[in-house]
Amino acid sequence: MKKRVLGVLLAAVMMIMAAGCGQKEAASQEGSTEGSTQTENSTGEETPETPEASADNSGVKIGVSMATTQSTFYAKVAQLIEDHCKELGVECMLSDEDYDLNKQISSIENFISAKCTAIILVVFDEEGIKDSVKKAVDEGIYVLTYDGYVEGAQGSLNVNNYEYGYLTGSMAADWINSNPELKDQEVIEVGIFDYPEIPVIIDRADGIEDALAEKAPNAKVVARQSAAIADEGVTLGENFMQAYPNMQIICGINDNGVVGAYEVWSAEGRVGDHVGFFGADADEKALQLISEGTSYRGTVALTAETSVPAAVDVCVAASKGETVDGEIVFDMATITADNVADYIN
Repeated sequence: MKKRVLGVLLAAVMMIMAAGCGQKEAASQEGSTEGSTQTENSTGEETPETPEASADNSGVKIGVSMATTQSTFYAKVAQLIEDHCKELGVECMLSDEDYDLNKQISSIENFISAKCTAIILVVFDEEGIKDSVKKAVDEGIYVLTYDGYVEGAQGSLNVNNYEYGYLTGSMAADWINSNPELKDQEVIEVGIFDYPEIPVIIDRADGIEDALAEKAPNAKVVARQSAAIADEGVTLGENFMQAYPNMQIICGINDNGVVGAYEVWSAEGRVGDHVGFFGADADEKALQLISEGTSYRGTVALTAETSVPAAVDVCVAASKGETVDGEIVFDMATITADNVADYIN
């Protein structure tokens, strides 16, 4: 009888122990599954891990060669690149070349020496940097160009410059045609701010001129000269004002130069219903002037906030040996008084 009681008690104890072990094993497995997909935040709550947080980008280093950060848009692009690199945990080396070819060549050499895995560079002298780009590519560095193409570079971030300029010229033409007095005027003198120092920008100025010729036949381009930053716009604006007293419209390849001209003309009272300024890049000052109903009447926006980080992502992936599609093209949108509120922060 005692033996039977002891046997029953022993069996019960073994069952209890087995159940306890099973619960511990299940809990351990459950905790392991959750740990593979989630992390704890500062409040102790579990949150899904993002690809950026889980990726190891410690071996990625991107060299960035900007033509000039005096350009508001180039400065914006540089900031977007730096910010996205920081988000991804990627080291970024930034150089401002101030349109100096020798400085850009030196920067590329520095990027190579620093063991950069990718380079993003603004093209302002395609032939001048061709050999340097080839050397970087031969060293296994992924090179992505911006505002132009260089033989041997594997990727590009670019805008259809002719279309970009055509949109600026179209806004000016539409403004002329919407004003009965201007539309009936025999000749409307127009000045264009070009920047042939960057070859692809010539296409942008061509687009401006072609749009005006096609859509506003009474618009006559009487001057086309170089101005890409505010100081140059001020100087050229003064020159246009003195040399062409009947000029009514200035169109430019960007907002920087055109804003400079606007400020000069405005200070002299040469603004009003029959005067118009049109640029590109959606500079904050241009957007402000458009929203205030001034003679600054239009600009064109590029999708920098999405396209520039995408270019960085391509460089990161290429640096890690992944196959990438490195051809990125900006989308564009015109901005006038009708929709400027959508673009002001």
